[in-house]
Amino acid sequence: MALNKYEEKMIGVLSGTLGGVQAAFSYQKDDAEHKLDILYAKQSPGGNYLTASTLGLVNRTTGYTDSNTGKDIRAEIIMSSYGGHDMAGKILSTAGIGIYETDIRYGYGTVLKGVMEIYYPKSDMKHLFLMLPPPLWKKSFGVTDAGDSIITFLYALPISQAECDYMSQNGIDELQNRFVEKNIDMFDFERKSIF
Repeated sequence: MALNKYEEKMIGVLSGTLGGVQAAFSYQKDDAEHKLDILYAKQSPGGNYLTASTLGLVNRTTGYTDSNTGKDIRAEIIMSSYGGHDMAGKILSTAGIGIYETDIRYGYGTVLKGVMEIYYPKSDMKHLFLMLPPPLWKKSFGVTDAGDSIITFLYALPISQAECDYMSQNGIDELQNRFVEKNIDMFDFERKSIF
């Protein structure tokens, strides 16, 4: 099956940035209404880690436009964890299909509510917070021009309800500053809430 221009650009950036040992899988049946595959990169960003990315969200816009160019923004979502299991891919598949089915706008600062709770009901981590990818890889994901649109990547970080509430009251930057201060383990899907 041939890739469209969005998929070609996105795959080029992903494969070149993530590195590691890469393979793609699907969690949906062949006749599923919204098809969304997951790319896994073992040993990315390093030795015992795994990074997963949605493959297919780029085929719809985020609902936002670039303030400089006026072009639609398209984005895939990535997530990293300790290696040894594929939970990041399962979580991203659920989040991505949810985005398709509800047709929500998603971008920097979006909280996808309840996604973590499905997989870790006893954990403090309840939601996914979409942020810019942290500098974990040797290369930056950056922004890619696809003619009529720009393509970017968002990083899904598990957060608690208390952290979500803090962001609502104090803003995205303040929450991220607190994460840096507390030196959270962003690879631990069952970390304790900082509040």
